[in-house]
Amino acid sequence: MSLSIAFHSAASGLQLASRGAQVVSDNIANANTDGFGVRSLTQSSRILGRDGSGVVMTGINRESDPALLAEIRGANAAQSNTAGLLDFWTGLEATIGIPGEAGALSTHITNFEGALKQASIQPESQSALQKVALSASGLADKINEIDASLQRTRDDADASISRDVNRLNSMFEQISTLNKDISRQKLAGDFPHALEDARQNLIDQASALIPLKEIARPDGRSMIMGADGTIFVDRDAARLEFQRTPSPAAGENVAAGELGRLVINGRAVPATNPLMQSGRIGSAFQLRDEIAPALQAQLDQFSEDLVVRFSDPGVDPTIPAGAFGLFAVAHETTMPPGLVGISGRIILNGNITPDDTGTTWRIRDGIYAAVPGAVSENATIVRMNDALLAFTPDAAGTGPDSDTLGHAAALLSQTATRRLIAESETAYTSGRSAALQELLGARGVDTDAELQKLLVLENSYAANARVMAAADSMLRTLLEM
Repeated sequence: MSLSIAFHSAASGLQLASRGAQVVSDNIANANTDGFGVRSLTQSSRILGRDGSGVVMTGINRESDPALLAEIRGANAAQSNTAGLLDFWTGLEATIGIPGEAGALSTHITNFEGALKQASIQPESQSALQKVALSASGLADKINEIDASLQRTRDDADASISRDVNRLNSMFEQISTLNKDISRQKLAGDFPHALEDARQNLIDQASALIPLKEIARPDGRSMIMGADGTIFVDRDAARLEFQRTPSPAAGENVAAGELGRLVINGRAVPATNPLMQSGRIGSAFQLRDEIAPALQAQLDQFSEDLVVRFSDPGVDPTIPAGAFGLFAVAHETTMPPGLVGISGRIILNGNITPDDTGTTWRIRDGIYAAVPGAVSENATIVRMNDALLAFTPDAAGTGPDSDTLGHAAALLSQTATRRLIAESETAYTSGRSAALQELLGARGVDTDAELQKLLVLENSYAANARVMAAADSMLRTLLEM
């Protein structure tokens, strides 16, 4: 009967409007949820024989822009990479210190120079000699502090790699599991959109650690591929390995097998691999294996220069051949053949104790002098001051000859320059990431549009309800005849 068909058509309209309201409410509720893809309901007319018989829902679409997501993930990887490098350069610059600030490397050198000049004027003054010892000891301690900062950076980077590798393994396993669940639900005719949201969020997080690409499979799975073509997730998840090396010593490196490498499915990843050129893991490897060791070498050369300046018998005639002068290297009697790590061991010569005025006379009379000499003799102190101000080759071998303060300024200048470069790169990557995220947000849930849809659904629901009420009234009239 026509009334029966009208009744069923209206019922299908009510059912579709109800499902549409559910989709709209889900969209609005998740307007600020990361990884949420906007849902939209699709429908078509239902045919019974040759006549229309209402409406039927054909599916629920989850909107996604793979190209934009790929851009965002690449931008996030670049941002996390540059942010890690910026943190390092900013911290190192603060550790070295700005000239004129208390505790800065250049300030320690200036104080040391001032103390030598004052002692050369008052060689008989115990307080002036003690001030030389204290300022020299403070300078050595400052160099030790910078060295310790570099060693902490390497240790922190190694620990960060270990944590991130474990996180990646966990996320890849979760993505693999979600792939299987999504594929099964799609085969069963369901709409696994919530699972797809969770998978997208995991891929977004993983791509900040290591550069990744997502390739959609026809059965609903996502293949996760690295920038070098390595497949991390397809049907199964790849296995990443990394051997943590707590507190790596100065000079320990990957080439000698002393530090861990990133290993994927049993294959070691070289430093030149594209996987190492972006992401947080990439910046950690750069800091541990390249940047910090290069600065360590430069600081060691600076320390060697400082030790050698005051170890010349021409400066202090009491120094035996090959022995240390005012500055020494801990646990060594002569300059070691390998300089790696000496900046962490540079100390004031053990023959002088800053807090003991019974030893500070050796600054005036000679580090290895057996007995005090004439209190008015200042020749050794003058030669020490000249040694401090003597021009020697740049520690990095790239700049002009300079005195000790000039070498310290060159080290700070290089660090500040790298920090400025890192700031510029981070500003660019952060700005690009923010712009892409804003673009993605503009394509996300539009609450105004969703509320308009809700009004349309409300009117549709009311109209179909009236049709059902009218059909019911007509049927009752027929039955009462």
